[in-house]
Amino acid sequence: MDVTLARRRSALTVLVGTLVLAASLLLSGCASEPAAPDPAASADGYTTVKEGTLTVVSDLANPPFDYMEDGVAKGFEVELMQELAQKMGLECEFLPPLKFDSIIPTIQQGGKADVGASNFTITDERRQEIDFTDAYIDSNQGIVTSAQLADSVSADVSALDDATSSIAVQAGTTGESWARENLPRATVVALDDPIQALTGVQTGLYAAAIADLPVMRYECLNAYTDLKVAREIATGEQYGIVVSKANPGLTSALDAALASCREDGTLSTLEAKWFGESEESGAPTPAATSTSQPSPATGAAGGAGTIEVQKATARPNESGGSGVIGAMNTRLTWEGTVNVDGGISSVTLSLPEGSTFEGSTTRVTVLDGLNRLNVDGDAKASGSSVTVSFAAPVPAGSLLRLEVTDMQFPAEGGAYVVGGSYTTAAGTEAKLEDSPSISVIANTPVQQVVNWLDGQGWVAAWNSVPFLGMFFKPQLLVTSFVSLFGGWLVCLGIVIVAYPFAILLGLLFAIMKISGVRLARGVAAVYINVLRGTPLFLQIYIMFFGLPMMGINIDNNVLGVMVMAINSSAYLAEIFRAGIQSIPQGQYEAAASLGMNRAQTMLSIILPQTVRRVIPTVTSDFITSYKDTSLLSSVGVMELMMFSKNLTTVSGNITPYMAAAIYYLIVTLPLIRIVSLVERRLANAERGGGTRPKAASASGRGASHTVGEKTASSYHAQGRDASWESGMHGALDVLTGPFRTHPASSEV
Repeated sequence: MDVTLARRRSALTVLVGTLVLAASLLLSGCASEPAAPDPAASADGYTTVKEGTLTVVSDLANPPFDYMEDGVAKGFEVELMQELAQKMGLECEFLPPLKFDSIIPTIQQGGKADVGASNFTITDERRQEIDFTDAYIDSNQGIVTSAQLADSVSADVSALDDATSSIAVQAGTTGESWARENLPRATVVALDDPIQALTGVQTGLYAAAIADLPVMRYECLNAYTDLKVAREIATGEQYGIVVSKANPGLTSALDAALASCREDGTLSTLEAKWFGESEESGAPTPAATSTSQPSPATGAAGGAGTIEVQKATARPNESGGSGVIGAMNTRLTWEGTVNVDGGISSVTLSLPEGSTFEGSTTRVTVLDGLNRLNVDGDAKASGSSVTVSFAAPVPAGSLLRLEVTDMQFPAEGGAYVVGGSYTTAAGTEAKLEDSPSISVIANTPVQQVVNWLDGQGWVAAWNSVPFLGMFFKPQLLVTSFVSLFGGWLVCLGIVIVAYPFAILLGLLFAIMKISGVRLARGVAAVYINVLRGTPLFLQIYIMFFGLPMMGINIDNNVLGVMVMAINSSAYLAEIFRAGIQSIPQGQYEAAASLGMNRAQTMLSIILPQTVRRVIPTVTSDFITSYKDTSLLSSVGVMELMMFSKNLTTVSGNITPYMAAAIYYLIVTLPLIRIVSLVERRLANAERGGGTRPKAASASGRGASHTVGEKTASSYHAQGRDASWESGMHGALDVLTGPFRTHPASSEV
């Protein structure tokens, strides 16, 4: 015993030492910058990943901006990047397509690409993570629906703001932000690219898709001709090229090249080539045009008229949810139509006491129809109000949008309206009408913990390490655990409901495959081989997009259960078949000697032993199925990975995926331990381990024989008395066929 204890202590010492050494190496590695290829320095003060080459990363899924055709990158942005690289004296190389929400982290980490170009709207939130070049084009968002729904959405976009509506968007885009902010009651489904969204609308899976207007117009004209751009959303956004903050020289060089393209007409030529002219006027399509100057203000200088407030919304800041939480940074978007003769020179927005605009930044957008006007504004915050003064009067008839980032509502929550005042170009001050109310949720204990973490020095030091800050940010880890809980329950629910059906189907097809009936064997072989031979991802697409096209509309969660059950049943069928064929031939002969028929043998002798033998393998398959539910996020099922993706696209951080991994491990680690214990016990039983029964006497053996006879007769009695079991026996007789030998020798 002492020797054994010493060995265990020695092994424990070695294990602890190994873990300490590994942790030391990890921390020392994390403390330094991540290894990357040596960048090539330029005489112009910037670096590139490859010498003499501008390496670009894009999702290449947004025609006519960027897309793949016959393995070659094409589109407006592709040719623009080639022109910019040429003016900089560089070659241009596009990397293989990357998911949109992965592009900014790729640029941040460095070493793979120099810039990102994929319809990136310039926003203050993104500027906190990366740099942008000057804008190279203006654009808006578009809502695509079926032709039948287009008229109602065109008249009133709130027709989509319904709990039964699913709105497809591209993850991490301004279209997603707009949908979550303006359609709070609808289910917003974040997908990898707009093509998936349009396919879902076409099949009836989603009510609408929201993405960049030029992309939507192009697709509806060329591919999805049965869909229609129902409404243009005048967001007035501008696209820029994404560059790392660590490479400011490259941003400056690209800005200079862009200015050159604008001056020599290259930019206009590319716009005409890829966006063409609008059908109505022959002018460049307003969805993608160069920025113009404001028209001279008309009307009397007296400033008669008013500002008609269109909306006031706040961007959801509830991690994984659609709520606005007080005492947390959010973005306030206010819109109003200027109906003031001579225009206005300033606007003041005010909120109730407890709100704050301190530390906020304000973005000014002025739109004439769908065209953006160049109007600069200077914002000054003072407590619960912010005043924006314009360099030139905002002209009458234009739409004024103010986006105030990093402002906060009161911590106690409630319904708040945005009021304030404005000053006309003539100097007259007037009161703004109140906006529609904004619902704010009271600050939660979780957010208070996050606020506490924000003020801790060790947290700042932790986040300053690139790897730790990107993968294990403490503040985001706390909010992610809370936000992902609902998705985890959905994930568990799907696999727990699906697996019993998978077991029944798997057992049925296993028996069919070893049946003496050739047709049954053939059907089982086709079912099993097709499902095991095709990706689960493809099966999900067929179920989710194929069934609605046939007029079969089923809830997404129910569809998820169905596809997981069907897929798992094919693997379980092979597991059960192998288990059945592993039972020794002597078991069948012993059952026959007791007078049992084939069905009784299978139900009472073979299957119980099979179940015991396959428990470890079935448990391992359950773990695989549990993890495979993550693929359902590709079609918008709101499970664990879908929640994680939404959080990642909003935060630009990988931490939510790490929180999801912990949720997976909560289930998988105990199950793995259970499998190990079961396998150990079964192996011990196979070796004859455990307590052995006492040797039976002669009378005991005789009694045993008598019991065997009684048991055999009782099986017959049960078969005659229970109609359901009799039916089961009959079905098994047909399926199993005339087993003349052990099932392993049956022809398959």
